[in-house]
Amino acid sequence: MKIMRVCLGLTTALALAGAVTPVAAAAGPGVRYVAFGDSMTAAPYAGGGGPLGLPTFQPQPKTVPPPNLQNCARSNYGWPSIMAARWGLGDPQTGDWADYACQAATTESEPINNLRTQIDQAAFDGMLGPNTKLVTIQISANDVWLPGQQTYAKTMPTCLTDIIRGCDIRTDPGYIDAAVMTGPNLAARMTHGARGDIIGALRAAAPKAQIRFVDYEDPLPPVGVPFVCFSFFGIHSPWPQFRTAYAHLMTDNLSNAIQGAAAELGVGFWSLKPVGIGHDLCSPQTHWTGLADIGQPYYPFHPTLEAHAVQGNYFNGIRLLEGIN
Repeated sequence: MKIMRVCLGLTTALALAGAVTPVAAAAGPGVRYVAFGDSMTAAPYAGGGGPLGLPTFQPQPKTVPPPNLQNCARSNYGWPSIMAARWGLGDPQTGDWADYACQAATTESEPINNLRTQIDQAAFDGMLGPNTKLVTIQISANDVWLPGQQTYAKTMPTCLTDIIRGCDIRTDPGYIDAAVMTGPNLAARMTHGARGDIIGALRAAAPKAQIRFVDYEDPLPPVGVPFVCFSFFGIHSPWPQFRTAYAHLMTDNLSNAIQGAAAELGVGFWSLKPVGIGHDLCSPQTHWTGLADIGQPYYPFHPTLEAHAVQGNYFNGIRLLEGIN
């Protein structure tokens, strides 16, 4: 039954792909580095200093037809900003790099704010081009892997807080089906899904760029810990949860799917899992936000400013080791 649902999903995606608008023509030679992704990349509303302690955000450029109506609460504190600063590339969009990450972005299931839209916009703006050396893509936590089911980002907090049924088995038909979170599935949606050949469009716009898929840190306490933790105004409290096996399965499958898709498509893969060890939701040195943590990225279950700083420095080290200059 699961195999049949996957096949039906891919058939629908293939049918929709024929209506995709071709990638916008590049208007310039391109900057050295371009970042694409979702809120885990964008660090939305981080840093404080603006109204209600929230900073001003970078509006997503909206020049590619049809108009991109998405305003992005992207701050200059995300890990791409940290890496670009260590690289000496200046400010995003005005220096030698550009940031197109946006909260709630998907691979191809969100009709306006998706990876293809970000790529088309970057090419149209002249940021993505022949001079681009590196492209990073951190996306898929918001993806709808099967119609009618929740995303990973929505399933995780829902099932973790379910004290009665727990989070280790399929207790709700609306939860994401971890079995379909695979590399081949993700690769297929990036090459002949609802938004057409996304990776082909990227390679056409920036033929010399090194492409790196990026996964996420693991927010979960180690297997066997009978609770998870949440915070409000920076105060952390444990929440009893004895059944987290399914949460671990979802998290592992998401990371494995991103790595597997990278292998299928012949691109590189950078993992944040080593960075997250010892910094889970219940760690005193947690890398994860709660609700209304002042100065931190606005949304809960997102990397803190400290996490973004560590991630950016970590990736800059990998960049240097790989000789990307």
